[in-house]
Amino acid sequence: MSRFIFTLACLLVVLGMVGCGPGAEAPNPPSQSSSGIVEKLTVQQLASRADSILVGKVTDIACYEEGEGNIYNQVTLSVEQTIKGETKQAVNVRVPGGELNGQTLWVEDTPSFQTGERVVVFLEEREDIFTVVGGFQGKFSIENNNMVGGNMPLTEFIDQIRDILVSQ
Repeated sequence: MSRFIFTLACLLVVLGMVGCGPGAEAPNPPSQSSSGIVEKLTVQQLASRADSILVGKVTDIACYEEGEGNIYNQVTLSVEQTIKGETKQAVNVRVPGGELNGQTLWVEDTPSFQTGERVVVFLEEREDIFTVVGGFQGKFSIENNNMVGGNMPLTEFIDQIRDILVSQ
């Protein structure tokens, strides 16, 4: 019994040291993810950090492995409109995680895409590889020319982004 109490006491000390004990507050409000690892970004911050901001349609999703156990989805977007960055007809976006040869890699805080989905994406480009800024936060779904979840018309969202870009 004393070993159990010692172990419990050690656990409480460690939790207290990392700020995870009862009554501890998170230093930053958590994002939509339960992990709290990803910094919550505003549309202004997304726009500032993005090399490209595009409106497009997902035309293909292909899974591949890079190195041992590093699984990625390559999401191909047919570009409908360029809000920021170089105009392109199509872009390949690398998203960590996926399923390949019976092996699944799930990465928290990454955006998910579906073939046929229309999106607004905030992208970073490093060495000819596009990734989504801020994980899931940099991807916005479009349905019936409205932003999903906010019922804002797509045109109004694009105008909001352009206003942000002008003021930067």
